[in-house]
Amino acid sequence: MELRDIARLASCPMFSGVNPIDLAQTLASIPHSIRCFDENSVVFLSGCRYSSLYILIEGEAWAEMTSDEGKVVRVESFKAGESLAAAILFTEGQTLPVSVEAQKACRFVVIPKEGLLDLCMKHKAILEALLGEMGNRLSTLTDRLKAAQFISLREKLADWLLRRMELSGSPILHIEATRERMAELFGVARPSLSRELGALRHLGVIDFSGKEIRIVDARGLRRLRNSRASSSSR
Repeated sequence: MELRDIARLASCPMFSGVNPIDLAQTLASIPHSIRCFDENSVVFLSGCRYSSLYILIEGEAWAEMTSDEGKVVRVESFKAGESLAAAILFTEGQTLPVSVEAQKACRFVVIPKEGLLDLCMKHKAILEALLGEMGNRLSTLTDRLKAAQFISLREKLADWLLRRMELSGSPILHIEATRERMAELFGVARPSLSRELGALRHLGVIDFSGKEIRIVDARGLRRLRNSRASSSSR
């Protein structure tokens, strides 16, 4: 592996807890490869076997699902430093439920499952980061399933903000996710999310600046979240 690739891999969250020299020495003893994909090319098709971890070190990619009606839904995007579907490696079938496409020209470090386990055995920090990443993905899936019970984006957003407030114990929320990632969570385009956030601010229930969202009127947010249930009970 070239030095530039080792440096990029070492800067990824999964490997940032390991000294780059130690990481390079460990990688020299396990199988791995580099795979490159041109812009707009297919990295994986849904249903493919996924037995090696793909870590994106250059470029951007996204994951898509196709409904029975042929509608394509973008479910997640990936930027340099992120890995693809680590949890799938540890499932019985190792089958990807989504297709992955290179949004821009991509460069991946590919590590077979056994090699990844060797890395985890030799470096506790990698194991902790891997488990943390899978836990975060599970948390995101839980958020999506929770949001699915609501019909409108406003209801989904109100519920998500209220649950974040309850978890943090503060009406001031520091949101690490970008607007693009938040839009993916709710299954909408980024402009739609921005318009809805603006509408909630206009209603006086929230205010926001940068990555900080402040809940001004929690009771008002709860009314928005429960508006459909209230209407149906009349």
